[in-house]
Amino acid sequence: MKLIKNRREKIKPFYNPLHLLFKQMVMVLLYAMLVGWNKRAFLPWLFQVRNLIHAGAGAKQICCFGLNPHVVWEMTGACNLKCIHCHAFGGEASYDELSKEEGLVLIDQIASLSIRSLVFTGGEPLLREDLFELIEYAKSTGFTVFIATNGTLITKEVAKLLKEFDVGVVIGLDAMNPEIHDSIRGVKGAYDAVIEGIENCVAENLYLHLNIVASRPNFDEIKRIIDFGTEIGVYSYFIYRFVPFGRGEDTRDCELGIEDFKALLDVILEKQREVRAIIIPVASPEYWAYMLQKRGIHNGRVINFLGRFFGGCRAGKGMIYIKPNGDVWACPFLPTQVGNVRKERMDRIRENLEKFGYDKRNAKSDSECKGCEYEPVCGGCKTRENLECPLRG
Repeated sequence: MKLIKNRREKIKPFYNPLHLLFKQMVMVLLYAMLVGWNKRAFLPWLFQVRNLIHAGAGAKQICCFGLNPHVVWEMTGACNLKCIHCHAFGGEASYDELSKEEGLVLIDQIASLSIRSLVFTGGEPLLREDLFELIEYAKSTGFTVFIATNGTLITKEVAKLLKEFDVGVVIGLDAMNPEIHDSIRGVKGAYDAVIEGIENCVAENLYLHLNIVASRPNFDEIKRIIDFGTEIGVYSYFIYRFVPFGRGEDTRDCELGIEDFKALLDVILEKQREVRAIIIPVASPEYWAYMLQKRGIHNGRVINFLGRFFGGCRAGKGMIYIKPNGDVWACPFLPTQVGNVRKERMDRIRENLEKFGYDKRNAKSDSECKGCEYEPVCGGCKTRENLECPLRG
């Protein structure tokens, strides 16, 4: 079944409405204050206005998965690597992936939701021959566009194309030690290739973001990666807590335990204070609660106020994750289909997502989160029903 065509709509510019732009500025200033971001690091980041607009397009909150709202299209299963943590089982393209024509209609439907930021991912999105046609269409619609890539296919020519279309580049880097990175990525030479891809992005002065999947094998590499990012001018980081999902189910022993998780949150807070980039934990909504607890903030009114800016888990409450065949999930780590873009319009699917987000059956158990003072900024991670909360003990 083909996607139903939507009337072509243009995305509003970043300054419309002005109150959203004001909220974004307050959000950034509150975050800097709460984490204790050193002014000598924070102000150079803040004054990169063009990058700030790029990163915050349409942002209503900073959450577990970056922006709220946040749309990610996993456009292909094809990939040239075999990452041990891949939630998408990247390798071969699916037989039923959305076509280019369906992708164009999908972009229109996402635009009708007044969402401004669109991420193309995979698999490896650079393996789709129509990627730049879809990027061009999304940009002409007004989207701020990112690609999430393993970085190994970013040649000088590709980097120039990304620059031409003003695409933000999200690259996965799991170690500064080549052997560790290659072992995680499943292909020898992956480290050398990704570093070359990063250098090509830097040469074109692209918006550059690094993804780090934190696990037992690379825990000691996290600070080194962040320091490398500082040297080359990375603007933002996602630090994923490894989730044993997809191919990751076969490497459950790589998952961080509760003490390692606390240590990870401490590393993020420590590095955030000193680096010229914003660091957002993924699959770790507890970060926001942990940060407030560290600051000794217990006032309910203050926490509720901060919840307007920092939303914790966004599964069903702002996150829209589209699989290659058009299935829509509330989170890339939650294999619960709430609709399919070939069968339903995006506005209806978003209604389904909202019902998912507020359905008590999808919330953390009463014993874990009920009555927690930090629920407005956290809510627990819906992918980890049986994992101990780092705020306890």
